[in-house]
Amino acid sequence: MITTYINISLIRMVVRLIVEKDNLEEQEAIIAFYNSEIAEKIADKDLGLYRLSPYLIYELWNIEYQTGDFRKSPYYLGIL
Repeated sequence: MITTYINISLIRMVVRLIVEKDNLEEQEAIIAFYNSEIAEKIADKDLGLYRLSPYLIYELWNIEYQTGDFRKSPYYLGIL
């Protein structure tokens, strides 16, 4: 469960991208995002990832969704 800071408008944008690009229903997209490790990382205020582009967050999430590990993304910078 995410209990730290999270930017709601950012999450809305990421969920919208998931719906559009992965053809998931909105509820499915919300659940898929919130159950991801990348969502936990973004919610961590100290990491500051909530300042990233929603497109970059989507790409990290998508790799995690496909492979189980967002670190396999070519966009992963090794900062987490």
